[in-house]
Amino acid sequence: MGIQSQSAFEQAYKLMEICCLDQAGAVLNDTLTSDLDNKDIVYSIQYCAFWQKTLEKLPKLDSFDQGEYLVNHWKDFMSVVQPEKVLKESEFLGKTVYSLKKGVFSLALECYTKALDRTAGDESLSAEINRKRGLCYKKLGSYENALDCLTQSVQLLPNNAAAVAEKADCFALCGETKYAKLLFREAFFMNARKIDFDFLDSPLINLLINEVRAKGYEGDALHEWIPVYGVLLGVFNKKRELKFLEVLRLKQEIYSRENELKDPSCNSAVITPRLINLYFWLIDHYALSKDSMANINEVLLKIRDHDRNIWKIYINE
Repeated sequence: MGIQSQSAFEQAYKLMEICCLDQAGAVLNDTLTSDLDNKDIVYSIQYCAFWQKTLEKLPKLDSFDQGEYLVNHWKDFMSVVQPEKVLKESEFLGKTVYSLKKGVFSLALECYTKALDRTAGDESLSAEINRKRGLCYKKLGSYENALDCLTQSVQLLPNNAAAVAEKADCFALCGETKYAKLLFREAFFMNARKIDFDFLDSPLINLLINEVRAKGYEGDALHEWIPVYGVLLGVFNKKRELKFLEVLRLKQEIYSRENELKDPSCNSAVITPRLINLYFWLIDHYALSKDSMANINEVLLKIRDHDRNIWKIYINE
């Protein structure tokens, strides 16, 4: 790539970071006339055009919906761009994606922050907005601010699996692996299917997701098998004691899931891994509370009945 093209890219990057995408596209278009075979420029122009078209829809939406529109379109954009592949093939395209990310999530953060001022005591909405603000800060690399927002979100809605998972992801990115493992395990126990994998960035969780996906699981089944293999592979190995009411709820859900599996028409592909994860939690409770080995063995037999391979790995046979 020539010096002129490199200079144009540097100028375009700065414009992308402040979402001046029509101007960024114009700079790249001018450069393309003297470098027609440069695929980096062609693709970067296309990326800018995509986001310029997206931004044109924003004035019709309120602040919260503007943030949602941007974040959801980022997910769509990334599914097409495939950043891991882009970074390997082109340093310049990688910087284009990075600059666009900075611009899009900075703008989304502004939208969510404006929306937060208008929540008028709606705790559920405030929790969701703070979760999204935390996501934006995380994407911008501001992990301390991200953790502040996510902590506020969890304080408002303690059982919000998505917010807890985002908080775990932040801890993992900060190198706080112990807290990350504990919170990831907690989030998947709360509600595995509420966790959006597309916005989890840490290698800790993504390596696990990819490992389980490689076994052929997708959709809801993938979400439910993550905590099972998280235990088996030693990722979810940080545990805590359950409170009395938590133990009651755990046993109630186990009873309910066991009855669901008796129905031939049930979705066993999703229920079975959920139930196995619940069994893991019950075994941990028995172990931490120094309950009788007979109770632990009873649960182990149930795991064996549902999935002998998982049972073998779990008992290290």
